[in-house]
Amino acid sequence: MSVLERLAVGALIAGAISLCGRLMRALTWSGVVAAVLVGTLSFAFGGIAVAAAIVIFFVAGSALARLRSGSADRARSIAAKGATRDAYQVIANGGIATLCAIAAGIASADARSAGPLIAAAICAVAAASGDTWSTEVGAFSQTAPRRVTDLRRVEAGTSGGVTLLGTIAAPVGGMLIGIAGLAARAVMPIGAWLGVTAAAGLAGSLIDSVLGATLQGQWRCPGCGRVQDARCHRGCEMPGTLVSGVAWLDNDGVNAAATAAGACLGYLSAMAMH
Repeated sequence: MSVLERLAVGALIAGAISLCGRLMRALTWSGVVAAVLVGTLSFAFGGIAVAAAIVIFFVAGSALARLRSGSADRARSIAAKGATRDAYQVIANGGIATLCAIAAGIASADARSAGPLIAAAICAVAAASGDTWSTEVGAFSQTAPRRVTDLRRVEAGTSGGVTLLGTIAAPVGGMLIGIAGLAARAVMPIGAWLGVTAAAGLAGSLIDSVLGATLQGQWRCPGCGRVQDARCHRGCEMPGTLVSGVAWLDNDGVNAAATAAGACLGYLSAMAMH
């Protein structure tokens, strides 16, 4: 297929999946637009491997979110946004992978250059998946999360908090994306490929937690006193006061940084083995 044909097919597939996501309340309308853009470009330039990785990430992440218990729903109130992904969240999780896929498409004539870029794209998704699995599965932990930097107990849903259950789930989420993107494993042996994607999942989760505990902005609501990710508490609808971190780094920025780290891991691993 030509690039235009791949763009058309990608748009049809991404549009159908995104609209289903909207009907399931997994995406806002802005999220639908962003998901169509990400899906279309990823398929057109990255091929079936990158597109499959993104689809599996979205489907598995949405399914896990629906399984959250009541306690996890309360934890969600601390986060800046709910379970329905908007455009910023879609771009934060899929933007780096899309850029890598576009770069791979441009470099497609040179297999030595394109292969590692495809690996980078899929490992970026694996990092996002690992972070999502860590959060969603960790919500079922029977023990309180601990802040990753000093291991002090924190309230469920607090940025930078980790659980053993969630940490174990992170590489599983990453490896799932590796399985979805098996068409790209030609850049390295299958065992190494699954290991690298699992490592990307774990890295994405840990980097998200470290940045969440140190640099991500945390805001105190003047109405209820709760410290949270959001500048404005969705319950009290009052602007908060910055108590830690930097104002410009929110959860979307942290997620993007985690996927960038996953992409770097995938690219360097593929270059070393390709």
